[in-house]
Amino acid sequence: MTQAPGILHDIRTIRDIESSLEEAEAFIKRVKTNKVRLTLSDGAYTVSREEMAKIADLITTLERSGKALETSVKYLRDLMAYDEVTQMFSRRYIFHLVEKELYRAKRYETHFSVIAFEMDAFNAEETIGFADTNLLVGEAARVVRKYVRDSDSPGRTSDHTFMVLLPETEAEGAFILAERIRQEVDKVYETSIGKVAMTMSGGIIESCDPAVQDMAGLLYVVDQKLSEARAKGPNCIIK
Repeated sequence: MTQAPGILHDIRTIRDIESSLEEAEAFIKRVKTNKVRLTLSDGAYTVSREEMAKIADLITTLERSGKALETSVKYLRDLMAYDEVTQMFSRRYIFHLVEKELYRAKRYETHFSVIAFEMDAFNAEETIGFADTNLLVGEAARVVRKYVRDSDSPGRTSDHTFMVLLPETEAEGAFILAERIRQEVDKVYETSIGKVAMTMSGGIIESCDPAVQDMAGLLYVVDQKLSEARAKGPNCIIK
């Protein structure tokens, strides 16, 4: 199963989340059942030795439980941001990053580019199953990951589409990168039904485009560029 590593990753992550949350939950229950009683005497509160022991016990477990809760939050964030097939950011998370970059670009008058990729349709006679589809999507994603810089953010936006956020990058630089990726994806792949040719098209979107005033405008331009690529293509990049 080509998707097995991703599934096992998710299972382990969810197991770790449950374990961490159970530990944090146990601490909360401990606090509720071990309420400290204060005694008011001569206008001042005093704490008995027994109650002090409760406080000491809670303090002892607080750091461990706090770390468990922090760990579970980290695991939840990773699970939300991760696409197991492509090992890229998920649709929700890459859109979140692009929206943050939009706000940053407006505030500080910086610029960025986005590459929107779409896997071209396969031949009608090729009936490609779930496992082979994941294999091809994974191969396309591997090429994208190979060429992006550490400062770039690639993500999967639907079954057959990807998006790459390129901070501080002009359209020409984005086009060169997109062409490298397109050319390397363009080849024949071995699948369970035999050899399958795969290509990918795309479009370049600049933050300085007048239509890109917000996330809705950016996604509208993405749709336009991919439509142009489908009309002109397959296997082309539209600037």
